[in-house]
Amino acid sequence: MRQDLKAVMAPAESVSRVRLGPLEKLVLECLWRRTEPSSVRDVVTGLNGPWAYTTVMTTLDRLFRKGLAARHAQGRAFIYRARVTRADLDSRALISAVAEIDGSAGARDLALAALVDALHSHDPQALDALDRLVRERKRALRRSAKGPGPR
Repeated sequence: MRQDLKAVMAPAESVSRVRLGPLEKLVLECLWRRTEPSSVRDVVTGLNGPWAYTTVMTTLDRLFRKGLAARHAQGRAFIYRARVTRADLDSRALISAVAEIDGSAGARDLALAALVDALHSHDPQALDALDRLVRERKRALRRSAKGPGPR
């Protein structure tokens, strides 16, 4: 396959612990909104702000290096697309944040209370969804602990 047609991807391992700056978030949002892969110029236009072409180009390169964007050469330029969905990035960020919590019971309880408070203030119905997911997970764990049933 020709190099200019093959998508060049950064390693995915770095995605789970990635930190995004404000412009990186804006650029990623722009990539998510667009249905087609985007040139730097497309992103600059989509941002509709005071961002210089070279600033956006550097930011897209940074997203590529972090594993959040894929790119392929088209002529003398790169064309970019988001490599992860918004939901996937949010999920990975939450998993990473939970993994960094001190293992003590007090820290765990504080983190869980903060999660419940955040869910309630953002979307009170999310607490019902959380409750349902916890019950489903507990049922699945009980089933797996019993082992396979009779044949």
